[in-house]
Amino acid sequence: MFDERSISVLLGGVRVFGREIDNPLEFADRIHAGFPRAALDAIKHLIQLNDSEASELIGVNARTLARWRGDPEKPLSPLASDRLYRLARVFALAEEVLEDEDSARDWLRTPQLGLDNRVPMELLTSEAGTREVENLLKRIEHAVYS
Repeated sequence: MFDERSISVLLGGVRVFGREIDNPLEFADRIHAGFPRAALDAIKHLIQLNDSEASELIGVNARTLARWRGDPEKPLSPLASDRLYRLARVFALAEEVLEDEDSARDWLRTPQLGLDNRVPMELLTSEAGTREVENLLKRIEHAVYS
């Protein structure tokens, strides 16, 4: 099963955080302090997000994203870090359930019948939407589709 360690790896792991994070409370502290910008770059590369998609998913406008690019040492805001963690958590779950990185990426970008034909990635901008995506993935994992 996926855990904080696998989420840490998706966010850039040791290269980004200086060590592997394997504790939810440490993630809570890191979110509060703001993730390094390199964590955003790692997820953008992994999920193949463009700037527009990334800015929408983490709740910042495109100008803010561009400003962050100009100051790579400045951490992300706690809100953006929390949303980035949520995105990595859902991707880790999708990768585990679908057993493949490419399948997870494709599934997140494809309308799903279990979500009223909504695109999972578009639902990740809210906690309520994220829960529905996670619930569907768990139903798929246990072969319960109704």
